[in-house]
Amino acid sequence: MHMISQQEFFTKYDLPQYRRQQFSQAVYKDLIPNWDELTTWSKDLRDKLQNEIEFNTLILEKELISKRQDTIKVLFKRKFDGQRIETVLMRHADGRNTVCVSCMVGCPVNCQFCATGKMGFGGNLSAAEIVDQVLHFQRWLKPHDAHVTNVVYMGMGEPMLNLANVQGSIDVLIDPAMLGLGARRLTISTSGYIPQFKKLVADGFRGRVAISLHAPNQELRAQMMPVAKIFPLDKLIEALDDYVALTNKRVTYEYIMIKNVNDQVEHALQLVDLFKNRLAHINLIPYNPIREESFERSLPEQIRKFTSVLNEHGVEHTIRVTMGDDVNAACGQLADRENKKHEAKRIKI
Repeated sequence: MHMISQQEFFTKYDLPQYRRQQFSQAVYKDLIPNWDELTTWSKDLRDKLQNEIEFNTLILEKELISKRQDTIKVLFKRKFDGQRIETVLMRHADGRNTVCVSCMVGCPVNCQFCATGKMGFGGNLSAAEIVDQVLHFQRWLKPHDAHVTNVVYMGMGEPMLNLANVQGSIDVLIDPAMLGLGARRLTISTSGYIPQFKKLVADGFRGRVAISLHAPNQELRAQMMPVAKIFPLDKLIEALDDYVALTNKRVTYEYIMIKNVNDQVEHALQLVDLFKNRLAHINLIPYNPIREESFERSLPEQIRKFTSVLNEHGVEHTIRVTMGDDVNAACGQLADRENKKHEAKRIKI
């Protein structure tokens, strides 16, 4: 059965504006669990919906809740092709509820240290599949008298390489008639695809930006991240300077701390040179080891030495509080394992 988009459905049946408003109210505000609950529409119209629009593009396969109850990781199976993706809800002590969405199955960027990169690339997610990840947790939070406050595009995949669908999902997330999140509640992460980033900004994105930096110089970054060979660090910083000048928004630089790779005092001093006069925040992330690589997490003492250099020179930074270690909350770990398991079964048959 060929499924169509909501917009195609509205156009096909020439639905008046009030019908569209009823639809948005039921789906995005009332958080109905299925089309039968769209009771402001006639049964005939609901039957057409049932036959032509997938209510949910994702099937929940697993839910893992951390011991502290602050991290919920889910494994979804796509109805489209049966492949698996991950989404994480982080419940912060200050009341924020942040959903970390995936935008791809796996990732083609292949950063050396990344579990998702080791999966390879299994395809782009549609805008609806991205939004459905947020809606899942919006429904999950409703009985807790809570709601999604923030969305970060930091799950599986590189948002800049699925830009049209990412932008389509943003339109739904920020539309007051739909999920109604403010643009400043959205954070898009990129490993540094400069032309696509410039297009995102030119098209009007004014949310927050996070850069997967992970090295303080071009040579080391190119060893760790293939994208740096195509888009060098100096050109990336130049594009980000333009964004800051346009928006006056601070850019977050994600920096995974890997033992004896990028965690030495010399690396901290290079970060100082790079960011001491920039509107920037360094997010230091203790590394989550993966089976395919021998990298190890930086030792606490080394992280202390590193941060003392940043403190001394007034470079703004935090050390990310590790949430959900007990549920494999690092991107790609669970989906990679499950996709491989099901692929092995398929081959065996």
